Amino acid sequence: MSERAPLFRHDTATTLRSFFHCERSLTIACAAWTPGVKRLEAKELLARAAWENSLTAGAIRERVFELRYPERDLLTGTDTALVELFASVIHAPGAGAFLAAVGEVLVPALLDAYGAYLEASDVIADGPTRRFLNVARREKVLQRDAFVLAAGREDDGTLPSAQRRWVEDLAAAMAASGGFARGAADTVGTPPRARPEVTFELPQQPARDDRFLACSFYWPDNFDPKYPYGDGDRLRLRSAVSHLNEVWAVETAGAILHGFADPLGWDFIHDAARWLYDESRHMMMGATRMETWGFETADIPLGSFIYESCRGQDPIYRLGMLAFFETKNIGKKKERAEELGQIGDQISRRDMDFDWADEAIHAGYGRRWIKALLDAEKDGGRSWHEIVARCEALVHKRIADRTPEEERITRSAAERLIEQSKRLLG
Repeated sequence: MSERAPLFRHDTATTLRSFFHCERSLTIACAAWTPGVKRLEAKELLARAAWENSLTAGAIRERVFELRYPERDLLTGTDTALVELFASVIHAPGAGAFLAAVGEVLVPALLDAYGAYLEASDVIADGPTRRFLNVARREKVLQRDAFVLAAGREDDGTLPSAQRRWVEDLAAAMAASGGFARGAADTVGTPPRARPEVTFELPQQPARDDRFLACSFYWPDNFDPKYPYGDGDRLRLRSAVSHLNEVWAVETAGAILHGFADPLGWDFIHDAARWLYDESRHMMMGATRMETWGFETADIPLGSFIYESCRGQDPIYRLGMLAFFETKNIGKKKERAEELGQIGDQISRRDMDFDWADEAIHAGYGRRWIKALLDAEKDGGRSWHEIVARCEALVHKRIADRTPEEERITRSAAERLIEQSKRLLG
């Protein structure tokens, strides 16, 4: 029998604690940048990475508690410099720089660290840790390649020189910190943040993929209740456009994860990361169906009016928008899934059916976390009904403020897609 690894329980817990904080920071940063990246694939990547990282962080967190029982301390120690460096990546000077930094610097650092840990840990004594870190390492390989690819596509293949320097400075700071090598952080102070130094701010207007038709309203029934939802092929088209336009929900889920990560804590991050990932799946359901059918991408609208309606508002209303507007039609989704099946579109039916199941979960998230925020307000605080009423009022105001040009763009886009559907779906 070969000699077993000598990594002991407290050494293991200390190392895992560093991993947890870095994965947590990466989860929050990926979520925060979701509204700021342009391409749909990049938004989906950030959402999926945030969810995967949250699962890894959650498993690490529980393992630290097991190994340090009865202590529940997750405070950083000698790893402060490294943890702060991971946390600083959210302040990237641009979307391309952020994607490149994650793909070229942070994910490779974690990938190397997980590999080194698995070599040093004992296959028998530390079996539970080895299982989830092996899963995390496989995910990180895919993330690394996907982020590098996304960075190249985000800025038309050319990262501005200032942003490239920022990524290089981040890599140099990582090297100066000693990375995850044991003992390195004992002798190295907090590394300087990469230059140019900026501070992250949540975009009030989400970035849009220029392959699509960027607009505020994605279908005439957003502002015209008499405009028919449609049946048959019209239902297939409208359902796909609706799924694609859950892009606003992806961006909103990312915004609330970032906005409430600290006040609501780990359990919220865990739920919000799943919420974010689910909404990205719904978005891609619509995108892939429209692509498979052959619609002209430039004619497909990507709306943002619900996201826009929260401009400058208390972040609780973004949570309210997601909790209310994304779940108010749960019953209709089940009915539409059945209708789609009846007309023979089993792919659309399947997508709508899974969407329905996800939204049932999300309804619970919304009730739980809005209640937590409202309970914290104590005397004189707002009620659930007041939050919902305010959300509805904000959306109605954005609709009322639409311009004739916005309405023309939306109606024209719908007419073009309906005309294409006669050829592509009929």
